Amino acid sequence: GKGVIPAKIHVEPVCKIDVTGKSADVVAQEIITGLGEAASKGCVMTLQGLSGTGKGTTVATLKQKLPQTTTWSNGNIFRSLTLLAATYAEQNNVSLKDACSPKLLASYCKMLTFGKYNGKFDVKIDGLGYDLLVSEVANTVLKGPKVGKNIPTVAGVTQGEVINFVQSALKIMADDGMTVLLEGREQTLNYIRTPHRFELVLADVNTIGMRRAAQRMGATALKELEKEQTWYSGLFGGPSQKDIASKLSKVLDDMSKE
Repeated sequence: GKGVIPAKIHVEPVCKIDVTGKSADVVAQEIITGLGEAASKGCVMTLQGLSGTGKGTTVATLKQKLPQTTTWSNGNIFRSLTLLAATYAEQNNVSLKDACSPKLLASYCKMLTFGKYNGKFDVKIDGLGYDLLVSEVANTVLKGPKVGKNIPTVAGVTQGEVINFVQSALKIMADDGMTVLLEGREQTLNYIRTPHRFELVLADVNTIGMRRAAQRMGATALKELEKEQTWYSGLFGGPSQKDIASKLSKVLDDMSKE
């Protein structure tokens, strides 16, 4: 509600890829085909899907097939802002909530810079006594207790700041010819503007089974009704609704005994 990001967003169409019975290789190839020439020029793509759809293996396979590919995690940006807010609260003896005012959050965002450091893209944290590169502290400082226990509070109020920071970082990388892979929750991904959006889906096995059963019931009932039809009932437009209903329930009864 701070007006940092628009309340209403228009999300580009998502290309759904059915992964049922497909190898990671095949799925990755379908995504690459979907990207078209953007895959060789550099672009931002989002990947979503429920657990069990194989997002992790798909990402790993894409990275093998597209050499200029990198993955991006919004989590580290939330963690960096949490580190700064918690540090500000400690240094100024205020509550974490007070350290998360819109004005202070804006000042922490200015302490984060995205760019090339030591020849690769990274996020620099520079302020409140810190001079860190996120890639070097992702598994240490950013996973420490100061961040861990405070992240829910800070993440709740910094969605907009993080999305804006991420959006500009992604553009810098894509302009540099990289394919940037973003995976995560649909709610956050919806704020990232890109036409290259994919979702891995598993065809619902139950639905498929029910559809097949219905097709079989219909076909069997039709065959039997045709056999039983006399020239006389044909004059009156074939079997009645009642005949059809009782035949379908008989066929279903037979099928359940198989």
